[in-house]
Amino acid sequence: MKTFARLALVAGIAVSTAAVADTVTIQYDNPVFNFGSDPVTLSTDGGVTPRNVSAGEFEATVLSHTGSITNANFVDSTSDLYLYCYDLAQYISNSETITYTINYAGVQSRTLDFLGAVNYVLNGNSNTWTDPFAWMHPGNTDVGVAIQAGIWESLYDSTADFSLTGGTFRLSGMNATTFNEYALFQAAVQNGGVNDVAQSATMLLASDSKQDQITGHRGSRFDLPEPGSIALVAVGLLAAGFARRRRS
Repeated sequence: MKTFARLALVAGIAVSTAAVADTVTIQYDNPVFNFGSDPVTLSTDGGVTPRNVSAGEFEATVLSHTGSITNANFVDSTSDLYLYCYDLAQYISNSETITYTINYAGVQSRTLDFLGAVNYVLNGNSNTWTDPFAWMHPGNTDVGVAIQAGIWESLYDSTADFSLTGGTFRLSGMNATTFNEYALFQAAVQNGGVNDVAQSATMLLASDSKQDQITGHRGSRFDLPEPGSIALVAVGLLAAGFARRRRS
């Protein structure tokens, strides 16, 4: 019986490790930015080379997905997927098709705090959010660029003031209107009393070779056991039942 139990455990572990994560394959639009973009200059103390980049909200189409995610979990639609850059070390291009692994708990708490401030401002300076995904619906280029700037700041800096001119992340070159939009978000996150966006309302789309992105997740997510875990439990129950019959 001990030998059988060991074999059952090994088999269960082998099946469990075969379980795969949720994935999504998307194709970026051409042009890739939803409301357009602005050129900005950025630098960090974290190894990112100072350079000029285009900042704004991306738009893409969902081509396919695997795992537990459904079409209904995408905030607007599979043909209108809105995203922000969450990785300055890699790149994407117009019309590029990329398969991402979905991380449902990968967005940092500072980012969730900043996105909550964006929701607060865009919902009329209120924690009652008529649109809980207002951070994905900037409405124009200036607001989209300001949101992207704050997301980068939340990711690459740790200072409480969310300043773009000091700390370990610095960004310059925004036009006056964009800077004023950012100042509203910055003031809201500094003043406190603003609700964070829930981790469950976000998704990190991760890739080893392409730029990571963040987007929204609509609806409840139930963390049911993975298929491999279910198989492990089933094998264990079979082993226990066999042991009881042997003792009888």
